[in-house]
Amino acid sequence: MRLIRTCVALLGCALGGCATVNHMAFDKNASSVDVSKKAVVLVAIEVKRSDDSRFQPVPFVVNVEKPNAQNKQDRQNFKVDKNEDAFVSEDGRTLFLTRMALEPGQYQLVAVTGFARAFPISAIFQVPLVTDFNLQPGSITYLGRVSASLRARKSGEFRAGPLLPLIDQSVAGMSTSTWDVTIENRADVDVPLYHKTFKALTSVSIATAPLPPFDRAAAQRWWDHDSAQEKEKNNPAEAAAPASSEAPSGGAQP
Repeated sequence: MRLIRTCVALLGCALGGCATVNHMAFDKNASSVDVSKKAVVLVAIEVKRSDDSRFQPVPFVVNVEKPNAQNKQDRQNFKVDKNEDAFVSEDGRTLFLTRMALEPGQYQLVAVTGFARAFPISAIFQVPLVTDFNLQPGSITYLGRVSASLRARKSGEFRAGPLLPLIDQSVAGMSTSTWDVTIENRADVDVPLYHKTFKALTSVSIATAPLPPFDRAAAQRWWDHDSAQEKEKNNPAEAAAPASSEAPSGGAQP
């Protein structure tokens, strides 16, 4: 039952149950960007698997939080639209060009959440990022490119998605896999791509403030911490045991 609640919580939070849901700051038809009240951060996202599985991962939410987030207003979920935000490069790679409007200040890029679907299976995944950034007033800032690649999971590693529903998560490979993640400064490629793709950015100066490299140990601690919190709610005795990612919450509060 704990895992069922965890899976429901993950999906509910991603859809806005414990966060404020936002659209991207502007679309391809917009002619300008208003940064008078909120600044904009740009993050290019690639989520992929190397096999020929039907269950290709597609992001649908980017999770951002203020430090020590306490309420829905401190957690911002930005909806990803495959038709509006995806760009397919000449070599066939799909990049999601996110554009997130936030009040200036300190934030954490928490995770990317999405689906891996092929009828009749619908699985959930989550890529933990857990990296901090600071947003300056009146700015449009490129933070980098996040690339996540699915691979077989070793014992103890965080899962690519929750365990339940068992069949969907297993068949799609989300419960039996993990993510190899890189965060890179690809401003030389991505910034011109943003300029080319969005009219509102054509003549706009884009600052660059690269995120630090992906910290897998920090992502693992975040995953295990959420798992321990869920255990404490449902079985205090179990929570006293060492934390394990064998049955993680998958970021029940992204």
